[in-house]
Order: sequence, then structure tokens, then C-alpha cells
Amino acid sequence: MSLAEMLVALTILVIVTASTVLMFRSITRAWRTGELRTERYQQARLLFDLFERELTSAVANARYPFIARDAADVAPRQEGSTQDELLFVGTLPGRAGLVERAYWVVEDGTLYCHDDEPADGDYATGEREACGRDVAGLELSFYDGTAWLPRWDGQAGAAQAGQLPNAVRITLTLGRQRPESFETVVHVPTS
Repeated sequence: MSLAEMLVALTILVIVTASTVLMFRSITRAWRTGELRTERYQQARLLFDLFERELTSAVANARYPFIARDAADVAPRQEGSTQDELLFVGTLPGRAGLVERAYWVVEDGTLYCHDDEPADGDYATGEREACGRDVAGLELSFYDGTAWLPRWDGQAGAAQAGQLPNAVRITLTLGRQRPESFETVVHVPTS
């Protein structure tokens, strides 16, 4: 074997090895991207199922007002909240009496759910649990029968006192790197 033949063989080996490594990296990247998207779609589906199940059981009551804060509002109702917030009470399947529920997102991207059974009319008491992670945005709007509103206040003396919205539009953005948005509209049959 001459030196020229050896150099040609070595060059071919390097080209084949480099192209194999590049193809492997591309396949691995595509696999990770697909896995991430699948995880995000599953999380969005689970959260939307939770929101729909709980919002369709919401009830209007002066002691338990339906309250939704816009992220642009000055003071959050839930500690550490950085996105829109939603607080309400409902008759959840499998639970006794009225149950207080709330949803909000904190700075690290954790979506929290508030739960208090039996409801005591104070959204500051009760348990909170992480319901979602890597949430970059939670945007809510409320349909009053004529227009979509960015906030809802069912407290006594407020514009929507003692009322529930006809529907709630929920836009959920998952992922801080290459975020994906998901949207649904939940109709509130008890409104």
C-alpha cells in the first residue's frame, strides 16, 4: 500500500465517520424535540381537562365570588403570582359541599392550584399544590354575553357582582425555550 492510497482511505473513513456523527446528532435532536412536544401536549391536555371539569361546576354565590385578576393589575391575590389569576368555588364531583379553587403561576413557571374543602370564603386559606410546570404564560378572558373581558369581579358592588361569566378563554403557554401556546374555551353552564 502506498502513502497516497492510505491517505485516500483515511479521508473516506473521516468523511463516513463525520456524516454518521452528524446524522446521529440530528436524529437525537429530533427525538428530544418530539419528546418535549409530546410532553407539552400531554400537560396542556391534562390541564385543560382539569380547568373544564372544575369551571363547569362553578357556582355564583355572594360569599364565594368568582374573581379573576389580570396580570397587569397592581396587587396579586395569591402570593408570588406573576400571571393572570382565577379564584372561584364549585361543586366538584366526588367532593362534599362547595370547594374553593384557584389557579396562578409563580415566577419559576410553576402553575399552582388552590384547594379548600369545605370552603370558608377566604381564598388565602387552604392547600396549594403544583398542577403544572414550565408555564411561561396563563392568560384568561371572560365572556359576559356580549364581549370578552380581561378580568372578572363577582364581589359585592363590582360590575359583575354575584355573576359567573358565560365562558372562559384560557391561553396556556408552555416552555421558556421555544414556547408553545395552547388555547381553549370553557363554557360555564351555571352562569
